[in-house]
Amino acid sequence: MSARVYLDHNATSPLRPEARRAMEPYFGEAFGNAESLHFHGQQAKAGLERARRTCAGVLGCDPREVVFTSGGTESLNLALRGIAWARRLTGKGMRIVLSGLEHAAVRETARSLEDQGFDLVVVQPLADGRIDPARFASALDDWTAAAALMYANNETGVIQPVSEALEACRHLRIPLVVDAVQAPGRLPLNFGPHGPAALALSAHKFEGPKGAGLLRLKAGTLYQSHASGGGHEGGARAGTHNLAGIAGLAEALRLAEAEREAETARQGALRAEFEAQLKAAVPGLAIHGEAAPRLCNTVYVSIPGQASETLVNALDLEGISVSSGAACSEGTHTESFVLRAMAADDAQVRSAVRFSMGRSTSADDLRRAVECLKQKVS
Repeated sequence: MSARVYLDHNATSPLRPEARRAMEPYFGEAFGNAESLHFHGQQAKAGLERARRTCAGVLGCDPREVVFTSGGTESLNLALRGIAWARRLTGKGMRIVLSGLEHAAVRETARSLEDQGFDLVVVQPLADGRIDPARFASALDDWTAAAALMYANNETGVIQPVSEALEACRHLRIPLVVDAVQAPGRLPLNFGPHGPAALALSAHKFEGPKGAGLLRLKAGTLYQSHASGGGHEGGARAGTHNLAGIAGLAEALRLAEAEREAETARQGALRAEFEAQLKAAVPGLAIHGEAAPRLCNTVYVSIPGQASETLVNALDLEGISVSSGAACSEGTHTESFVLRAMAADDAQVRSAVRFSMGRSTSADDLRRAVECLKQKVS
């Protein structure tokens, strides 16, 4: 059998060799706890702070604003819950505004805050998968404790108007939480001095290790930690540092940013050719978010008359790994809430398949995917 083709990079990505090498010392001689005062502890602490400076350089922020976490889910939970409760306790609001496209880490956290007395306002997307910035701004008011808008959607790849949302939030002094998990290596991460109050990343989405994440918590943001323990990361969260994971995250992030311009151009060209081939090969195929600005690597299609799970399994048997949507719900075969929010019809929702490229993806990989999809559909 030919080598497998992996086209599910939005779910996770392979660990790049440079990140693995950056991790190796922390499995051996640099095994210390970064909170310890002795030699081994200080050796670990030096590595921790070196990684923090590297990440801050990519984000364009003070290293003290970088909080290391276990991943995107923890980062988003900490940010939305910690900011909302801090604002509530200081009398600055009890409303949460978020888009109807947010990842479950944001949606479920917001729902739990609603159960605790917060008002929840959800702004639904336009049919092309983009949030209307005017509609988002109109949902904000003086009683808004926090707002959330993802940078780019993990299913459709549609890029959201974060800059416009930031401007609207800044006008009312409302902290904005940004899920930027899909952005590294594809979109700029340096928002300058007027960036979001909180920005979340997850290492395994950009060829770093699983179990490592980052929260950029802007200086001056009201925040209350909800994690009890040792008060690590400036009191923002608790738990012994995953030094190997942090080192791998920092190196992967540095390289993703260094290669971003070249890779976005390469993958963008691949995507354009791939979509043209798909349309020619599969009659009736629809590309979700096609008219909106999208990530260079993401193609989310529907083929009416087909079933998502059947197509995913059929391609898998031919050695091609794709998905039917968000990885967090993949195993349950639940329909895409993103497509529902975009007013897609039943046939489109039930036949959706996502292809997402990465640094290792080639034109030959995509041609093979087109041929296999054409055969399975016919």
